[in-house]
Amino acid sequence: MRAVAARQGSHWFSEGWALFQQRPAMWIALGLIDLLITVVLYELPYASDLTAVFTVLWTGGMMYAADRCRATGALGFAEVVRGIRVHFQPLFAAAVFGLLIAIVCDLTGDRASSALRLIAFGGAGNKSSLIALVAGAIYLTAALIGTMALWLAPALIVLNGATPAEALRASFAATWRNGPAALVYGLIAAGLMLACVLTLGVAVLVVAPLVYLSTFAASLDMFPPER
Repeated sequence: MRAVAARQGSHWFSEGWALFQQRPAMWIALGLIDLLITVVLYELPYASDLTAVFTVLWTGGMMYAADRCRATGALGFAEVVRGIRVHFQPLFAAAVFGLLIAIVCDLTGDRASSALRLIAFGGAGNKSSLIALVAGAIYLTAALIGTMALWLAPALIVLNGATPAEALRASFAATWRNGPAALVYGLIAAGLMLACVLTLGVAVLVVAPLVYLSTFAASLDMFPPER
């Protein structure tokens, strides 16, 4: 694992954009497929948490596709599917971790909202407020740990041959060690998400694949694969 400067957080998006420009139409098509499947899973009764499983699997496939595109210029849905199929078992194991995090967040999410209202308006002192604050703390802790552990895990599994446990630990450690770069990256990502809202979702067709490609660049920067 390499320590990188804070400015690399923006550089990862620059590298992702350069890769996106090689095959923009295909990357947009893959982003659209990702969006459609995510929406369908989210809308199905009792299946919303499965979006966490799909996201990890799809991220692994996109990492494989990005690596192939960078090396050969080839890109298509088949590359994503192949990446998922070849690395299915370790990706699925990491996805189960993501599912557990999603369940914890679902169970504590409403209480977390109550905790925020209590903090904002000064309500405290009774048993229910204490439970809300504890649930809020659990929610924030689970969300933070999950995000840090899962950010680079699929890329490490696909590009570096890491086991699920190794990938989750390494992703968490890399995000922690490179906190300034990760913070810059997160702020840019948040700005891009805001752009999606302001454009009524149109920008997501570019932003979605760009997030995957910038993650690919970040993984290569912090964990150069052995060739």
